[in-house]
Amino acid sequence: MKYTLYRSFGNLDSQVKKHTLVAVEYGSNIDAVTESLVQDVADDLAETPEYAGCDTTAYAPEPVRCTRRVKRYQYEMMGAVLPPNAPENILIDYGITETAET
Repeated sequence: MKYTLYRSFGNLDSQVKKHTLVAVEYGSNIDAVTESLVQDVADDLAETPEYAGCDTTAYAPEPVRCTRRVKRYQYEMMGAVLPPNAPENILIDYGITETAET
């Protein structure tokens, strides 16, 4: 299977056609690529100039919740930026499409 990772502009349901391609991973199932996807999200956030000097992390992918309006993605992830002296973390939604390899 092919898993394509996209970064949203904060909210996965907003401006879906403008989401940014971040990475493509291949594996037998989502569990096989989870570690790579988590690293892809953390690296993507760490390389963003506005988050320089901040720690970054990501949560494992989950099936898209039925409450989401977006229908493009089969899985969603959340990346987190941990600013050193801020009252709260910055959360960014990521979407993942799953397609069969051809």
